[in-house]
Amino acid sequence: MNGNPTFISPLLISLSFVFCLSACTAQPYSEQAITPISNHSNLQSLTANSNKPFITQPQPDNYSICLHNTCSEIAFVSLSDVQWQNIESLFFPKSSSAQQERQQIKLAIALLERYTGQQTGTFLDRAKNDLSQGIQGQMDCIDEATNSTVYLRLLQNAKLLTWHTQSSRTSRGFLTSPHNTATILELKTQQRFAVDSWFEANGESPHIVPLAEWKAGWEPQQ
Repeated sequence: MNGNPTFISPLLISLSFVFCLSACTAQPYSEQAITPISNHSNLQSLTANSNKPFITQPQPDNYSICLHNTCSEIAFVSLSDVQWQNIESLFFPKSSSAQQERQQIKLAIALLERYTGQQTGTFLDRAKNDLSQGIQGQMDCIDEATNSTVYLRLLQNAKLLTWHTQSSRTSRGFLTSPHNTATILELKTQQRFAVDSWFEANGESPHIVPLAEWKAGWEPQQ
């Protein structure tokens, strides 16, 4: 199971995710407000987060991320000008193909995770749901899907993406072993790709694979 049953059942996670997707409008995903898939059974966290709501339209100097499983906590980040310039530099020179741009996206998300981890404690995040060192800084696939979507939105807003656009989060497994991911859409072919950070520790490159392959149960080779 890729979600943490201590916080919310797989059924509720999946139903919550379906509800979020069904609420989408005709507005492009790359312009819609980013909202976390929260664990509403944790009233203490819900109350705390209501006083510092998730930033739905992120900017490099003002964005939020989810952590501690199913967004039970929210942390806030402000990148410096130098840090953001380092992100931008990964996309220059401009990519000559969609495949090359996907490699740039991997590097950018990895670096964004490292910068974010310095401010939020998520540098402690281990691959998958590894709680061997306790929950501090750990993220499940619900958190990772939302956070990667935030990072993709930052890249999108800065017009760093030429061959792709940020797309919606999606899931697989539903009732059995549910798993979630961010996605991108290749503009020329209209093919969607999963952008999955959950399989790796903080600051390591996410996996970007065709969404159909991911939906069929793809996992990285050991």
